Amino acid sequence: MRRAGPVLLLAALLVLTAAAPRASAVLERPPYATGDFWTYATSISEAFGLTLAGNTTLTVGPAVTISVQGEDVAALEVSVEGGGAFAGEVPGFGAISGTWTVVGTEHWEAVAWRSVRSFLQLTAEGEIPSDPAPVPFSLQLVNTTTRRTLSDTFPWPITDGAAGAIAARWNVTQNATVAFGGFPPESNETTLEADVTIDFLHNGTASVTVPAGTFAAERIEERGPEGLRVRSFAPRVGNDVLEQDYNETGGLVASSALRAFRYRAGEPAPPFPWLTVLVAVLAAVAVVLAVALALRARRRPPPEVWMPPEKESPPEGPASP
Repeated sequence: MRRAGPVLLLAALLVLTAAAPRASAVLERPPYATGDFWTYATSISEAFGLTLAGNTTLTVGPAVTISVQGEDVAALEVSVEGGGAFAGEVPGFGAISGTWTVVGTEHWEAVAWRSVRSFLQLTAEGEIPSDPAPVPFSLQLVNTTTRRTLSDTFPWPITDGAAGAIAARWNVTQNATVAFGGFPPESNETTLEADVTIDFLHNGTASVTVPAGTFAAERIEERGPEGLRVRSFAPRVGNDVLEQDYNETGGLVASSALRAFRYRAGEPAPPFPWLTVLVAVLAAVAVVLAVALALRARRRPPPEVWMPPEKESPPEGPASP
């Protein structure tokens, strides 16, 4: 069964953009730093009749103040970039394949790290096999969304077994433009303004293996109007290492697995340079001893030098008459 709403469909398509990461039990929220990033292997099986595979990267930028539906919000700016290949079936045209790219910007509210504003642009270009020549195909999807939080009963830190919900006012504008061959492009713009509530549940801890390695992760479940998202959040990564989206009937429609990351707060402290310190201390001791010996030598009286006794002169004879 296809997802009914274009907004959450786009969220599944772009992975990781519908909700910002949260921490595990008894841990505070992650302290992100500019330059932290996460790259995910993305697999989407339900997107406009297309199957997409590729990579998506989130990169932490500066802290900024933005306006969300008339309210100033302190937020973290996060860039979104990715791409890959797609294939599928278009009714009335047949098989289709090509490549896709996505660029955009997310803003995560700085207290709970939830997404409060996003701008995302997805572009897909390919061709449909046909005689005498393939028919070119293009799709461009532009989405602008703001989410003003109304209530939050799932705050940091998340304790074991915690449950709660986040209600937000969503304001969405989305435009899809499709072109086939030499036909004029067709566009369809949709808007949505509604209150959306997502239920959250911390549901245990598990060891999760993804391309980036094996991590101890906290299982966070999110239930919204269009299905279930299961997230595995790893404190060492500061983000999810695995996400899986299911539709209303329980079918898996999207997944993303961590491939590479940099999270400075999770990096181990550098080992203490014992050898360097030891060499420096020994060198300092040698200098001190050398200076002490030099000063002592200057204060010591000069040594006496032995000299042989002088010979006595022979007695003088009688004086001449």
